[in-house]
Amino acid sequence: MVGAVLIASAGAVSLLLPRGASTSATDSSPFPVGHVFTNAEWSKVKTSLNARGFDASAVRVVSGLRLESNNEPFALVRAQSQARGVCFVLIRDLKPGPATCSSDGHLDTPLLAFGAADASASGTMTEVVGVAQHRISGVALVDPRGFVSGLAIVPTVGGLWSVTGGYGSSHLVFRARIASGRIVGQITIP
Repeated sequence: MVGAVLIASAGAVSLLLPRGASTSATDSSPFPVGHVFTNAEWSKVKTSLNARGFDASAVRVVSGLRLESNNEPFALVRAQSQARGVCFVLIRDLKPGPATCSSDGHLDTPLLAFGAADASASGTMTEVVGVAQHRISGVALVDPRGFVSGLAIVPTVGGLWSVTGGYGSSHLVFRARIASGRIVGQITIP
């Protein structure tokens, strides 16, 4: 009982605390830029995307983190282009990768995910960024031994779920399930 009261009190206090500039209410991203990119890094990314025909003012981080081994951003951004529509672009080491685009603004596959090898004090690991269609009710990683670990899904722009996480293994299978439990998307991340 005491634990529940403490948790409720902490939650109430957190609502009263002011938010920093990096968590602006106008940013529709679940990953405020300041948590993944420095201002200088974000400026470089937006300039690179603008040079590729994307509207720099509409770019949003939909999934991202900083790699522990080199402190570089690893993120998936949502960008818009008049020629290509809504696109998801992987950003690694501040360089935009290939774009996965849709003219109607919807993700064409149940799941879009990317992995990056990383290292921490405890050993090698794989970091994962991705998005899933709104109909997805759960996302999990399966390691080579068959152990399954669920990942949190967070609402993001465009009616999608954002997925970010890490795992102490490589050669992971990333699975997306619908409410019935049926697997509707699967990606193997080396």
